[in-house]
Amino acid sequence: MTGENGASTSSQARPGNGNALVHGGHSPAQIVHVARTQKRRWLRQAGVRAGDLDGVAQALLDNWARAQAKVELLDRYFAEAGFLDEHGEPRPAAKVYFTALNSSRLAAARLAEHVKHRQDADPFGPLADYLAEKAGDGAE
Repeated sequence: MTGENGASTSSQARPGNGNALVHGGHSPAQIVHVARTQKRRWLRQAGVRAGDLDGVAQALLDNWARAQAKVELLDRYFAEAGFLDEHGEPRPAAKVYFTALNSSRLAAARLAEHVKHRQDADPFGPLADYLAEKAGDGAE
């Protein structure tokens, strides 16, 4: 297929086309794919099934995985292209990288705190509170 100027249009970027993809740190398709792998790895290493997590933990895991996916994609890019350009300056992706790295760090801490809190909590605590309340109602 040719365009108005006679040039080939088959390689023009369209939605979902990776022709202009540089590092993938801004590509939702790339991020989702790598984030899925990150989630699976975390679940396997934690010895947990996704269905065992409450809604908050699932959201925190997704938040961490998406941030960590950006870090991984940018790590790959920097491994190939180098962190500095030919003038010795950090590549523009460095700003995204450090933002993603910090987001990943914070999300990991929140996820770990939430999971630890849930593990430390007495699973029968709400039931015991309910039964104590009902026993108190009947005594009056």
